[in-house]
Amino acid sequence: MTRRLLRAALLLTLLVMATSLTAQETPQTTNVTIHVVQRGENLFRIALEYGTTVDVLTQLNGITLADSIAVGQRLLVPTSTTGSAQAHVVQPGETLASIAALYGITPEALAAENSITDQTGFYVGLGLIIAAADPPVEPAPAVASTPLIHTVLSGETLFRIATQYGTTVNELATANGIADPETIYAGQQLIIPGFESPELALDLPAPLTSFDVFPLVLTEGQTGRIRLTTSGGVTVSGMLLDRALRDGAEQDNTRHTLLVGVPVGTAPGIYPLSLTLTDSAGVQTAFSTNVQVIGGGYWQEYITVLADRLDLLDPAVNDAEIQLLTNAMSGFTPTRYFDAPMGLPAAAPLSSHFGNLRSYNGGIFQTIHIGTDFSAAPGAPILATAPGTVVLADLLNVRGMTTIIDHGWGVYTVYCHQSDRYVGLGDTVAAGQVIGAVGSTGRVSGAHLHWEVWVNGVPVDAMQWVQQSFS
Repeated sequence: MTRRLLRAALLLTLLVMATSLTAQETPQTTNVTIHVVQRGENLFRIALEYGTTVDVLTQLNGITLADSIAVGQRLLVPTSTTGSAQAHVVQPGETLASIAALYGITPEALAAENSITDQTGFYVGLGLIIAAADPPVEPAPAVASTPLIHTVLSGETLFRIATQYGTTVNELATANGIADPETIYAGQQLIIPGFESPELALDLPAPLTSFDVFPLVLTEGQTGRIRLTTSGGVTVSGMLLDRALRDGAEQDNTRHTLLVGVPVGTAPGIYPLSLTLTDSAGVQTAFSTNVQVIGGGYWQEYITVLADRLDLLDPAVNDAEIQLLTNAMSGFTPTRYFDAPMGLPAAAPLSSHFGNLRSYNGGIFQTIHIGTDFSAAPGAPILATAPGTVVLADLLNVRGMTTIIDHGWGVYTVYCHQSDRYVGLGDTVAAGQVIGAVGSTGRVSGAHLHWEVWVNGVPVDAMQWVQQSFS
C-alpha cells in the first residue's frame, strides 16, 4: 500500500475508533494499530516493537519532539499485512547500496519503500523501513549476537538509563553484575538486556577503517564529534555548515577527531559533510555523507540591566565584543588538554540557560544568550572547568572582567563578570583550580557568573560538555 493510501486509511481509522481502548487495540483495518504509551516506554522502544521507525511514528502522529510522548497517549502505528518489516537506523559510513545489500534487496526498492528521491533524503540517523523479504530456502547459520552497550554519561543514574531503554533497574544491575545501583560512574559501559547492536553495512574507502558521528543527530547550539580511524597516517580536512573542520590527530595520525559547533540559528535540515584524507605521498581520498540538524528549542526571557549600565545595551558595543571574542577563540591548538566531561565553574544554582532569546529592560527580543549563568554570591570562587592555558585576561565592556582558557582542539571556555582574577595571560591552569571571584562587572542585572564554551569558533551549550565527554 502506498504512503498516500496508508494515510487515508489512518484518517478513516480515526473516524471509527472506539471511545474506550485498552493498552493495545486494533481498529477496523489491517494496516494500522493503536498503541497506548505505557510507563517507561519511548518512541524508539515502541518503533522497535512494531518493526517501524521513530520518523514514521512522529510523522503519522504529528509529534514534533520525539521525547515528548506521555503515559496514556494513543499512538497510531502502521502494520504490515505481508509480513513483519524491520527498522534500520543509518549509521556513519553506511550507504543506501550497502544497506540494501545487507538485507538482500535492491537500492531502488529500499529508496522507494522510504520515499528517498535524491541524495539529500539519505543521512546519518535516518530510520529506514526494511520490507519483509521471502524467507531463504536454507536457514542462515546462527551468528552470535552483539549486545547493545550504553556508556554512562555524567549525571546519569541507573534508573534514568533503565527508563530510557524500557527496562528495569534490577534487569540492568543483573546484566552488568552491579551490586549497588548507586555506584555507577561516568564512562562505565553497560550491557542493555534485550537489545542487540544493529548489524552494520559499512562502505568506507581505504584508508578509512572506521567512521563515527556523535550524536547521530546534531542539535542547533550544541557540539558534535566526528571521529575516524585510518590504516596509515593521514591528515584530514573537512567542511560542514559552510565551516572548515580542524583535525585533532592522535596515534601517529591514524585517529582523528573533528569537533563541530552548530551555531544557534542553524535551520533544521539535512547538511552535507565532506572530508578529505591526504597521505604522506599527497594522495587524497574524498569521503562525504549527510547529517541531520534539529532545532534547539530555546526559550525567551526578560532581563533588567542595572541603570548605570544602559549604554552597554547598544548593539554596536555587543557586536564589537563578539568580534573580539571570535578572533581570540578561532585558533586551533593541536594538543588536547581535556580528557573527561568538564566540571562546573561555580558551586551555585543555574539561573539562565544557553540559547535563550533575551529582552533587555522591556525592549524587543533580539539578543541570544550565548552562555550559562550561575547565581553565585559576590566573591564566590570561580573554577577552571578543564585544564588549559589562559589566552585572554582583560576587562571587557559587556562581559566585564573576563578570563579565556584554551583547552586544545579548538575548545575554549570563558568566565565573565569577575570581581577579581587570580590568573594571567599565558598561565597554565588545572581542572578545578580557582581562577577568579564572582562579581558584577560589565552588563549585568546583579552579581553572577556567566560561563561560555566555544568550539571551532562557535559558542555552544556549555552544559552539554558537563554531561558528555568529547575526548
